[in-house]
Amino acid sequence: MKNENQITRRRFLGGVLAAGVAPQFIPSRVLGGETAPSRKIQLGHIGTGGQGSGLLQNFLGVEGAVSVAIADPYQQRREAAGKRVQDSQKHEPKLYNDFRELLADKSIDAVIIATPDHWHVPVGLAAVRAGKDVYIEKPLGHTLAQNRALQEACQKHQRIFQYGTQQRSQELLKRGIELVLNGYIGELERIEVWAPAGSGGGSLDEIPVPAGLDYDLYLGPAPMKPCSNDRLTSAGSWYCSDYALGFIAGWGAHPLDIAIWGLDYDQKGPASFKGKGEFPTPKALFDTCATWDVDIKFAGGLPMRFMSHNHAEPIVKKYRQNWDGDGTTFFGSKGWVSLSRGGVAASNPDWFKMKECDGTKRVLYHNQYYKSFVDSVRERTPSIAPIEDAVRSDALSHLSLLAIKSGGEVVWDPKAYRIVSPEALNAQMTCEVRGAWQQS
Repeated sequence: MKNENQITRRRFLGGVLAAGVAPQFIPSRVLGGETAPSRKIQLGHIGTGGQGSGLLQNFLGVEGAVSVAIADPYQQRREAAGKRVQDSQKHEPKLYNDFRELLADKSIDAVIIATPDHWHVPVGLAAVRAGKDVYIEKPLGHTLAQNRALQEACQKHQRIFQYGTQQRSQELLKRGIELVLNGYIGELERIEVWAPAGSGGGSLDEIPVPAGLDYDLYLGPAPMKPCSNDRLTSAGSWYCSDYALGFIAGWGAHPLDIAIWGLDYDQKGPASFKGKGEFPTPKALFDTCATWDVDIKFAGGLPMRFMSHNHAEPIVKKYRQNWDGDGTTFFGSKGWVSLSRGGVAASNPDWFKMKECDGTKRVLYHNQYYKSFVDSVRERTPSIAPIEDAVRSDALSHLSLLAIKSGGEVVWDPKAYRIVSPEALNAQMTCEVRGAWQQS
């Protein structure tokens, strides 16, 4: 498998060079220099809650990387993460309350960012500006403007970025995308995308700030609000609008990423968004959009329907049984392919019996997602989930939500990175930021 992955990277790079397109990063070995394969990449981990602790465990198992530092405003979490590193790698990592102190360590090559959603881009920007490569959990930014700022920063500072869309390392999904790219379904006619719905509820009852938590730093750029039990949970970071857009972005990121993987239909010209959504408990803590049904029309007339699972169920069950969770279906003039982390389906099941389809179009692929990031950092090769794709897929969530909230049609120009209509919505490409975090 190791050789397969290396060949895939080389093929991809060779194809890019042959096409006359300059990649952002080229391995020093290709340019005639040398890398040191034996040098371990020094990793810092920022955010070690539920998702962050899982990522820490995954990266502890990556050969060629060592976790040297932990930052988390929860004392108990960072200490628990430190002990996990000690048990696994037999050394004591540095522990920080404030992520900025971790970023000041010049020996750290890259950081793994798994904070609450509203912190993803502010921490990512600080890391990139400090010269670190970044692995950032999905979703991307709290605003469209944040996303653009991070993309520009990654390009300016020539930093590797990898998005937390690990489905790109599922080989069946890679094969499905290549079936679409190589014309097996014929001309692409429409796309259906769905994701799990969000949730309402959430208590606003104030409690004392728990011992060991730097609450001011935990909130960071978000508004200062009284501490409550639910505000400190994963659900609080997913469903409260102070920190997130809701599952329209938080889980929608996965199937939307598959929808744009290797394709460019969303970048060809203006796209329109119109839809409906439900906010079941607008006065509770969990006040984000919980269910949605959005019609998107891209330049050239290609339609996409983006739905929460309750809207998708009666539609998707007509053509595939294992539809539950999230998924992306491509319909063409000759057939269809449906992809999700839970399985795949096609109008012609024999397509997935082929190890590799006919045709020359391929996507960059690595079957070990976390090792892929470490390899990219060491070799300065393109990430398999780059910032450009993260910005594109996340924009679909933001614009869908803006269309729901506005109650009308929203027209987006991806080349200008601007809302064409109604122009007044461009003011919502940013949000108010608290205090010293304004420039984050």
